Amino acid sequence: MKKKPLYVLLLLLSNFIFSQSKTIDSLKILLEKTSNPKERFNVTNEILIERDKLLLYDIDARYLIQLLKIAQRQKDDGMLATSYNWIGYYFSLSKGDNTTALEYYFKALPLSEKANDKRRISSICFDIGNTYRTFQNDDESIKYIQKGGKNLPDKSSKMYDYMLVQYQRGKSGYFVDKKQLDSASYYAQASEQTAKRLKSKRFLIDAWNLNAKINDLLDENELANVFYKKALLAIDSSKTQGIRWPFYNNYIPFLYKTNRIQDAKIQTDNFWKQAKVSNNNVAKLIANGFKRELFDKLHQTDSAYYYSRKEAEYDNLIFNQNNLNTIQALAMKEQLRIIEEDAKKSEANEVQKQNLQYIFIAIGILTLIILFLLLSRSFITNTKLIQFFGVFGLLIVFEFLNLLLHPFLEKITHHSPILMLLALVGIAALLVPLHHKVEHWATAKLVEKNKQIRLANAKKTIEKLNVKTENN
Repeated sequence: MKKKPLYVLLLLLSNFIFSQSKTIDSLKILLEKTSNPKERFNVTNEILIERDKLLLYDIDARYLIQLLKIAQRQKDDGMLATSYNWIGYYFSLSKGDNTTALEYYFKALPLSEKANDKRRISSICFDIGNTYRTFQNDDESIKYIQKGGKNLPDKSSKMYDYMLVQYQRGKSGYFVDKKQLDSASYYAQASEQTAKRLKSKRFLIDAWNLNAKINDLLDENELANVFYKKALLAIDSSKTQGIRWPFYNNYIPFLYKTNRIQDAKIQTDNFWKQAKVSNNNVAKLIANGFKRELFDKLHQTDSAYYYSRKEAEYDNLIFNQNNLNTIQALAMKEQLRIIEEDAKKSEANEVQKQNLQYIFIAIGILTLIILFLLLSRSFITNTKLIQFFGVFGLLIVFEFLNLLLHPFLEKITHHSPILMLLALVGIAALLVPLHHKVEHWATAKLVEKNKQIRLANAKKTIEKLNVKTENN
């Protein structure tokens, strides 16, 4: 009877994984049928999110290139921020290149701030914080975790809990490292509640592992064991290795600490078997380390020496794999550089075309003004016609200035609609009085010109009459 709850929970967790896999398959089918660029971007992003929820860290670089190309073509800051965020994540998790990961995270952050996308700002900040934690730079780590916490999406957003749990997890991990266990426990318990609302196995395992480690450090061994058991049950139903390593790094030493050598042997053997069938040399290295430590504890020197040698072999394989990852990362960076260079060239060409158009518009306006001045001396004699051309010219000049100054105004006003409106009103306030003065001047000139024309016409008429009189 005691096995029934365990069986039921395993079944539920298996159903969860299966349903998530079905979601990814459905998204891939949808991606094949979608041609709209923005829809393709969103569906590709969703595929990557669903894979991340399952801790499937072998990110397909083709998805990232597709995201970046679409973002560059759409010239969308939010899309670019998302693309660079995923690229940084790829270099960190798939290639172990945290320096390059930070480079792309810092490219993404100002773009997400420009787009005012809080979900993306918080995501990037948490990724930066986690990366700094791998460098053991706690000050920078907590700085970006705090910044991510200040930029959580609105509570009404479906992504609120997803980002909140990452903030809580990051804060708890920081306080664990600092041995501030009361604060660590507060955030670990909060992250567990959020993970339950999300129904996320991944974040629940993280929360249970944190709670277990905190109670382990507090020597609350019974409570620590409860949390370790919860996490172990969920991990045993998972097909991914990523969530196992941090758990076993805590759990196996806890088993040694509480003199449960036989349990430690069972867990070490389980992890060893799972690592052996995986294609991940890091998992094999960690499992070998556990094996060597186990046989050291059991005073079985020959077996300990055997696994020590195997550990060295896998260490060497990992070194070679890291070299291969470095080469692949360089190739990926070159592909991304080419995409970005192409985008810059395309943007430069468009700027050049815009500048040529501005020049032609300016020449056109000057030509119209010159023609107006020339023609008004001989053809245009109507005051209302001058007023019409004056208003028409004012509108053209105002819109031309708006086109020229709009990018500059956006930059200095930081896209604030109120400030943009005030700036445009200020320009209009300068142009309108100037227009009135020019119009008044033109009208006065027209009146004077009309007088001269009438006088000239009168003189011609008088001369004609005089000629007729003389002839008679």
